[in-house]
Amino acid sequence: MQVLQNDANILKTLYGTYKINTLKLEEVSVHNITISFNDSMKQVSGFSGCNRFFGSYRLEENSLTFNQLASTKMLCSENKNKTERKFLKTLEKANTIYFSENGFSLFNNKTLLLSASKVIEENHLSFEYSASSRGNYKHIKIDKTHIKLSKKRAGKSLKRSIDSKHWETLVKLSEAIEIKSINNLKAPSKKFQFDGAPLAHLKITLNGQTYTSAPFDHKNPPEDIAELVKEILSIAENIE
Repeated sequence: MQVLQNDANILKTLYGTYKINTLKLEEVSVHNITISFNDSMKQVSGFSGCNRFFGSYRLEENSLTFNQLASTKMLCSENKNKTERKFLKTLEKANTIYFSENGFSLFNNKTLLLSASKVIEENHLSFEYSASSRGNYKHIKIDKTHIKLSKKRAGKSLKRSIDSKHWETLVKLSEAIEIKSINNLKAPSKKFQFDGAPLAHLKITLNGQTYTSAPFDHKNPPEDIAELVKEILSIAENIE
């Protein structure tokens, strides 16, 4: 994890919501413990297994400390109370953070305390796929509720509601890739450079920020996004 800290593609900031996966190597994802960071205000909040908690934090490179943590006082089962106490004490002991591709881990010096993964907020997620050549054009846009398909640059779009299962599949596939780095992915072929294939792009918009892949041949994307592109095209084919 120390090596990852030197990787320029690893985002070393805290923002949004993360799900706690392990506490001292114990799997705790079933408790749905979350922690959210407000980077501008340096405030932290979340769900600790039974109650809501809140406080402040200080982050300097790989040094992280939590301050003035407090929580609500709801009554829960002893099992939930035990997990909650363990989680809050863990935050108080934390002094080091190491970032990964999809989250972070907290340590007390060299002792691992917990691991967490970023939660993709579905309401602020959308996908766009475009493919064009001299005689062909296709543009697909999908969000949580609808899919829009255009087959002519100036033509009218076909809009349909999206099946919730299809959307869940897209979200799951997007969680498996490093969205912020799709512009660095290498295309396996470049026939589009001499009109051998339509030129294609994938765009993913996450929380107001749009990330665009490098160009690739239609239906032959980089391996990292191949399953996601395949699913987008499959959904679009169902409404054509």
